[in-house]
Amino acid sequence: MRTRTLFTSLAVGLALVASACSESTPTTAGTSTTTGTSATADCVPGPSVTSVIDCHITGSMLSSYMPAKPTKATGTPIQLGTINQDTGATGAFPELTAADKTAFDFINDELGGVDGHPLVLTTCNTNFSPDLSQSCAQTMVSKKVVAVIGGIDVWGTGIATLAENKVPLVGGIPVSFDSMRSPYSFQFSGGTWGAALGMSEYAVDTLKAKKIAIIYSEFPPITDSAKLAQRAVARHGGTAVLISTPPIGADMVAAINQAASTKPDAIVALTADAGCVPTIRTAQQLQLTMPVMLTGACAATKIVDELGPAIEGKVFNLEAELDQTKPDNRMYRAIVERYGPKYNYQWQGAGTVSFRAVMNLYVQMRKIGADKLSPATITAALRAAHDEPSFFGHPYTCDGKQLDGYPSICTAQQTLGKISNAKIVPVTGWLDVAAWAR
Repeated sequence: MRTRTLFTSLAVGLALVASACSESTPTTAGTSTTTGTSATADCVPGPSVTSVIDCHITGSMLSSYMPAKPTKATGTPIQLGTINQDTGATGAFPELTAADKTAFDFINDELGGVDGHPLVLTTCNTNFSPDLSQSCAQTMVSKKVVAVIGGIDVWGTGIATLAENKVPLVGGIPVSFDSMRSPYSFQFSGGTWGAALGMSEYAVDTLKAKKIAIIYSEFPPITDSAKLAQRAVARHGGTAVLISTPPIGADMVAAINQAASTKPDAIVALTADAGCVPTIRTAQQLQLTMPVMLTGACAATKIVDELGPAIEGKVFNLEAELDQTKPDNRMYRAIVERYGPKYNYQWQGAGTVSFRAVMNLYVQMRKIGADKLSPATITAALRAAHDEPSFFGHPYTCDGKQLDGYPSICTAQQTLGKISNAKIVPVTGWLDVAAWAR
């Protein structure tokens, strides 16, 4: 499948989703084998298999919550919400909302909801407006949702309102400082902070780089990410030179030339989509011999196809288990193939982050039980979470101590992959970037 690219040329919108886009489950060779009666890719829909449960995928995080046969939820609805930038001049990310709806349909149609109660999703579009971000949060409070599933909200002005009303924000793509620091925010992604640290750790520890150049946008959270990585590199005996680009109309050709002029051992580019092609093309034209590392958004199928051989060997940060023979990855593919078409949702892309958040939240809700569900019980359950399984992600712990200075992060671990024969192959296992940053 081809990943639909929805990002604009503005560096703000691009870099903010850098790690999230990397959380897809990339295509790798020889990954169609499954347990059960058929390969996951062919399991649904089909003439004889009409549900994900009928695929008989075992060993997934969801396995213990799956009934023997598809069970539809028919009880009193449980209200949840999502706040996302579905439209906007600086980028539109409707795939995150589509991911939520896809996951909800599976939960309600096959898992029986939560103790028979279906999940109902109230969506709210910020349209890249701080006022609408605030309005969306007020809507969620008035709807009495038990939790808000995070999307992409560049401004994050509504997060304080959620916190004031003690409504938990669960997952999504952490973009604003509030999303990373609110006591009522629980994130399963390290955002650009994790991306910058992961690529820098790989450069210093594996590639033995003494000097790296980090290209970043002059937007406060992204600037903060670059500086966090710079400090970590220094602690490990290296030097990181920071190359800034304006938040609007960034010239990636100029940035790569400037980075190359510092004679680094590796280049880290915190860019995505529109910045990917010029970054890689310029590296090719300059015949750069040092490794060039980019955010996982640059490994999208559309970009890989466009660049062809020029993208071979480039390294990308990711935040997902890359082995598609793993049960969670097979389960995800089956769910998307069964329920995604209704929302034009594809299995690769930024939506994987929201999908993971829904499934992690669902498991916590099942543990709590429908009769005891409330914002307070969900918040308490997440705060107490320790080494909890995360849907095709690294286990999470929400003790506020996973990444110093960013207490909302429940897991910041990264994996890195590279393009080989137009496919992403892993080059690392899980990297504990939080420990490396200390």
